[in-house]
Amino acid sequence: MRSAGSWLADRPTLYTMQLSDESRERLVGAVQAFAQDHPMTVVSHDSVVQQSGATLYTFGVLASSAAVSAVEPLDVLGTPVVDDAVVSAVVSGAPGAYAGFGNNAFDRVQELPSIRAGAYFRVQKLDSAAVVGSSCTVLGLSDEEFQALLADVATATGCSGEALTEKTFGSVPMAGLFAFFSAGAFLLLALGLSLLLVARSLLELKTLGVRLMLGWGAGGFLLRLFRPQLAQLLAVVPVCLAGTALMLSGFGLTAPLAAFVGTIVAAPVVAVLLSLALAALPILLVKPVDAICARYSRRGFYVLAAGVYLVTLAAVFGGSLYINQPLAMYTDLARTRSVWSAYEDWWVVKDLSVDGQHFVGDAMAQAKDVYDWYAAHEDDEGVYLSNVSYTPEVDIEGDLPDAAVRPVPFWYLAASPSYLEQAGVELSPDVLAKVRQGVRVYLLPSSLSAGETEALKSYLLASRKPWDSNIVTEYMKHPSTEFVPYDGAKGLFTWATHEGEPAETSGMVIAVLSAENMVPFESESLVASGLNSYLKLDGQAASQLLDNDSVALNSGLDLRFATVGNFIDGMKKLFEELFFLFGIVLAMLVIIVAVMVLCIVEVVNRVSAREVSVKCVLGFGPWTIYRREFLFVNIATLTGVAVSALAQSTAGLLMGGALLVASNLLIVLAARRRSVAVVLETVSKEQ
Repeated sequence: MRSAGSWLADRPTLYTMQLSDESRERLVGAVQAFAQDHPMTVVSHDSVVQQSGATLYTFGVLASSAAVSAVEPLDVLGTPVVDDAVVSAVVSGAPGAYAGFGNNAFDRVQELPSIRAGAYFRVQKLDSAAVVGSSCTVLGLSDEEFQALLADVATATGCSGEALTEKTFGSVPMAGLFAFFSAGAFLLLALGLSLLLVARSLLELKTLGVRLMLGWGAGGFLLRLFRPQLAQLLAVVPVCLAGTALMLSGFGLTAPLAAFVGTIVAAPVVAVLLSLALAALPILLVKPVDAICARYSRRGFYVLAAGVYLVTLAAVFGGSLYINQPLAMYTDLARTRSVWSAYEDWWVVKDLSVDGQHFVGDAMAQAKDVYDWYAAHEDDEGVYLSNVSYTPEVDIEGDLPDAAVRPVPFWYLAASPSYLEQAGVELSPDVLAKVRQGVRVYLLPSSLSAGETEALKSYLLASRKPWDSNIVTEYMKHPSTEFVPYDGAKGLFTWATHEGEPAETSGMVIAVLSAENMVPFESESLVASGLNSYLKLDGQAASQLLDNDSVALNSGLDLRFATVGNFIDGMKKLFEELFFLFGIVLAMLVIIVAVMVLCIVEVVNRVSAREVSVKCVLGFGPWTIYRREFLFVNIATLTGVAVSALAQSTAGLLMGGALLVASNLLIVLAARRRSVAVVLETVSKEQ
């Protein structure tokens, strides 16, 4: 089995780590030009550790139609993850098509196997610098052809052929956050189990001494003492199988997968056997007289149990600092999904087809038809125009190179009056009338200063100038622009799909659009597809304006729409996987501390059996009997909560609150359940 990091490592490769973004763009252009005349496939490689701790392997593909079959499959656990079929589906798909990991089910052409919270795979078109990654493997070329390609790339990028073919970097595998916490939790659980079993051995020494005097062997006593734990090992297999099924998605039943499951099963079995071996030492090594007298340090044993509890608790709160990242992701994703759900039934442009094929030519040739279709329906109920973009500083400098004062970067919304109305932005009748007449109206946040307002006006006038187009609007015939202040405090939806971008933002600059006041930048962009495409329909409008194949009626072309719900489904999957990650880690940590609390109570019951029995018979409650344990657990937990508060760890505060409730509840329940048993056992031993 080849790892994802070494896939195709033995094939001719161009190393691109040292290239700038501009050089990478030139590399893509050179490779695309070479592929037009040579059957070949290029696969770029990139990997990144996400905030959740999972590793995302991204492969960009560029292929001549005759060379796709040359791709050697990437096998993970015996299952092909990326093969020629996946590459063909991505290469032949619409712009933006991809396979595997991603929120946007809208453009996903195929699912790929994945290991939840461990490894995800994504295959997308190699069409820009952002997809180049750290290397590009070239398939299907002879040595002479590869050298010709290398020469073209070297000329385009200005980088020597030797530098492009010599690997000057390395990578170090990193375990994901889930693996890190799982390993830590496993070790702590193993430590807790060892302590419990050793405690049981020490506390049964007196019984062992009596049995040895009666002729029992230490081996027989051990087998009877730990028979329940040995029997419980049988439960490891179904538990591990269930855990593996939750971790793996899309993998087939193969020999490598069976070996992988075997290692998962072996780990807890070995941990239990080692714990039993450790617990067996006191019984195998103790002398009969010492066993009868139960000679061991009770105070030292209690200190040992308390020390292990403190170490475990420190690990829990220390881990909570790291859990803050996935918790923040979980919170942001929940908020984003909540915002997106309001648009779940809306429809956006999926693609533009000609004769049943994805249109990849000059889309502007079809822009007039799309514009005419919108102009005919812009007043229909549920027909909207909306496009949100962020204007960075580099764009502002490009449009105002000589300006003394420039506006700061801002969010820009181009929207129809109908969209603004449903978004809660009120427009006066005068503004609506002017927009219909072809006047460009911009809404500027009233919170801006006079200087900021003037700078924005200058930029908007410079960046939205008309140019020659086959779409001529009233504004282009008689240009007129007005600026109107509005209350920008309300957050508006950004339609953002990229990580790190806000789902809502306030203070947007808004262009109120109609069919009569558009400039070519907007009218020719109506053919754009995707979630942030200009044209949008609600469910009612879609039922009236689209046919059974989701194609716009009476448009003169195959303008297909799809629901935003496709994207919501993709986000829902990521949401559920992140919940799985955070929920499993949280549960494991709480279980560890709970086990240690029960261990402390059990040690007290055994070590101080007489004291517990007397207090129980006299009618004392759990607080009086286990006052020291209550104080110890609560003070230790509150100390962790205080440290979490100082470190501003939300996860630590949540964890501390949960542990306070769980620990006190467990002590009470254990006290009520075990106190009577301790009394009866103590009385029987005294007789």
